[in-house]
Amino acid sequence: MSFEPVIVSAITALVAVIVSPLVSIVVAKNQINASVISSNRQVWINRLRDELATLVAIIHHIPSAHANASVSTDSAIAEYGKFVEKCQIIKLLINPKETDHQELIRLIESADTKIIDSINSKQAKASEFEAIGKRIVVQSQIVLKREWERVKNGK
Repeated sequence: MSFEPVIVSAITALVAVIVSPLVSIVVAKNQINASVISSNRQVWINRLRDELATLVAIIHHIPSAHANASVSTDSAIAEYGKFVEKCQIIKLLINPKETDHQELIRLIESADTKIIDSINSKQAKASEFEAIGKRIVVQSQIVLKREWERVKNGK
């Protein structure tokens, strides 16, 4: 059974006409999906960074301001409420199954305990809270860097 060159050419052209647009559609769909995912991940990174920055600022401010009486206990408790809100937002933003995210939450929960202790005792060492804030920033940088790499790689 031999095919004449004209039939082979016609079949080849027909396959090319059908397959080429399908391949283009699949490639375009994959590019659009990657773009949307990267864009959403970038928005997520920015939101997480903003929430973490506010959280660390509160950690640096509340305990020492309350200990030196520049902030009343009522104001310290109100600021602590903002801290708790930021903690919950961050917990909802991150992936609890990833080790570096778990470590970030552990550091934040440690800061939470220390802030409560400092408000209750009206004693705080600014250097201790600065150190806690720095550890959270370092861990946050690890998380954010890895996520940024995912954005750069289109994942």
